[in-house]
Amino acid sequence: MTRGMEPIYERPRDYDLEHEGDDEDIAFYLRLLERWRPRRVIELAAGSGRVTIPLARAAAASGVQIVGLEREGAMLEEAIRKRADLDEEARRCLTFMTADMREWRAEQPFDLVIAPCSSLSHVLTLDDQIAAWRCAREALTDGGRFVVDLTMPSLAAYADSLQTPPRTFVEIDVDARDPDSGTRLLRYKTTRYLAHEQRAEIRFLYDKFPDSSGVDRYVSDFDCHVYYPREVELLFRLTGFRVEAWFGDYSMRRLRTSSRQLIGVGVKM
Repeated sequence: MTRGMEPIYERPRDYDLEHEGDDEDIAFYLRLLERWRPRRVIELAAGSGRVTIPLARAAAASGVQIVGLEREGAMLEEAIRKRADLDEEARRCLTFMTADMREWRAEQPFDLVIAPCSSLSHVLTLDDQIAAWRCAREALTDGGRFVVDLTMPSLAAYADSLQTPPRTFVEIDVDARDPDSGTRLLRYKTTRYLAHEQRAEIRFLYDKFPDSSGVDRYVSDFDCHVYYPREVELLFRLTGFRVEAWFGDYSMRRLRTSSRQLIGVGVKM
């Protein structure tokens, strides 16, 4: 994993604010529930419950059990707080557990394991990646599915960082406003690609404007592994999966050259 908790994960409300309006992936996972009709689902690195909570709302009426796995205390606390606000039927079908995606065990098998929002990018070494894939497989029923959701490599940004001298452009990639409080959050981003390690050093700079009198400014450094499609397929094959499908951009269409997301579906063999 990364060398420590990124500051943004100590601020779950800011994390939710930077994802304000991000609902394409949630809609995608809701469609998967409708298509495959799993009885037990677990989300790896569930964070503040951004995806898990809507899944629980949708699944409650049919009695599907949803589990969120998360290791970071502040994020888990926020997810549990959100669970308390759900109606009784949804609360009954949703649980959270504290664990690391590289080393966890399921008391009962799952039909579907999902890893949204590039959470597997936090897993930096090959040994840890294999461990994460194997944990997912061991937790699945025979024929169960593991859905891996990753951001496609940004080759243009990486090329800039490989120039001599290296260039790291600053871009504003998030400008969000809380619909209730009016708090505004700006996120700036720089990227440096280390080709020999297949790793991107991403620096997120946050400016939070709770009111007109001041600004809350902080930095959150994120080391992430850069995955390529063939590599993901090899991880599936190595750990006992058959690749069933590739999706891109949270659609049900096949992965395309222009896709921003790489979504692989592995079936336990």
